[in-house]
Amino acid sequence: MPDVRIHESVSPAAHRAGMLAALEAGRVDNRFHYVGERSAGMWRALASSHSPAQAEDGLAAYDAAARAAIARLPEGPVHVIGVACGDGVKERRLLGALASAGRADVQATAVDVSVPLVTAAARAMNTVPGIGEADAVAVDIMTVRDLAPVLGARRSGARLVTLFGVLSTLGSGSMAPALSLLGPGDVLMLSANLLPGTPGARDHVMAQYDNAPTREWLTAVLDDIGLAGAGDIAMRWHDAPDALAIVGEVTPAEPLMADVEGVAVAMPAGQPIRVLESFRHDPPGLESLMMDAGLRDVVACISPDGEEGVAVGVA
Repeated sequence: MPDVRIHESVSPAAHRAGMLAALEAGRVDNRFHYVGERSAGMWRALASSHSPAQAEDGLAAYDAAARAAIARLPEGPVHVIGVACGDGVKERRLLGALASAGRADVQATAVDVSVPLVTAAARAMNTVPGIGEADAVAVDIMTVRDLAPVLGARRSGARLVTLFGVLSTLGSGSMAPALSLLGPGDVLMLSANLLPGTPGARDHVMAQYDNAPTREWLTAVLDDIGLAGAGDIAMRWHDAPDALAIVGEVTPAEPLMADVEGVAVAMPAGQPIRVLESFRHDPPGLESLMMDAGLRDVVACISPDGEEGVAVGVA
C-alpha cells in the first residue's frame, strides 16, 4: 500500500465547504467529480475509452514530449511529481520512458485531490521497474496554490513536474501549484485538449462528451449529493472571449434540495446547474501559457489528429 499523506484541504470539512460554495453558485465544481470511490472508478473507465490523451494519437504526443523533457533534464537524480495526476496512467508511461533512457536514479510522487485516484496513481508508478518507491499526497490544488511546503524538503537532483489534462478541467489558474514546485533547471510538462481546425472537428470532439457513459458518470456525481432526479444533462459548446469550452448542464423542472453531508442546499426550478466544463485550447495558446509563466526552451508536441498537445519548458 503506497504511503498517502492527506492534506487538510481534502478533509471532509474542506470538501463540504467547497461543494456547498459551488452549489450555491449553481455548479458542481470539476474537482469534485473524482473524490468518491464510485465516481473515480467510472471516470477511469470513461477516460480509458473516450479521452484523446489515451488514444494512439494522443499517446504519440506524450511520448514525443517525454523525449523532449528527458533531453532537457540535467544528468543525475530526477524526481517526477505528477500534479493532479488522476490515476497516474500518463505519469507511469513517462517513468517508463525515463527508465528506457537509462535514468536510473528516479523517484516519483503522485499528487491529486482524490484519495482513491492518488492511491491508484502511486501504485501504477510503483509498477515501473527501477523506479524508487512512489509516494502520494492528497491535496486540493485549487485551494493550496503553493505545493512546496506540502511536499516537504526538496530531494536531490532535478524535478520533472507534470500537469496533465488539468487545463481542460480547471483552467489556466491550475498552473500556479505546479509552477510553485519549480526551481532553476527543473522541467514542466503541461498538456491540454485541443480543438483541431479541421471540418467537423466540433462535432467529433462533442461526441467524446455527448454520450451515455459520460452522462452515467455525471449522474452518479449528482446522485451522491441527492440530485439524481434533476433531469437530462445537455451538452453544448460555450464560446467566450477568453475561453472555448464544452459545458454540461442540467435544468431541474421543479425545486430540488441537494444534500452535502447533511447540509441542505436549495436548487431552484428552471435554473441550470453546470455539472461539467471542459476547456479547449490551440497550440499557440499552449506555448504562450508556458512562456508567460517564465519558462524557456519551450516546445509543444501535438498529436497527429490535432486533439492533444503537450508542452515542455525549462524553469
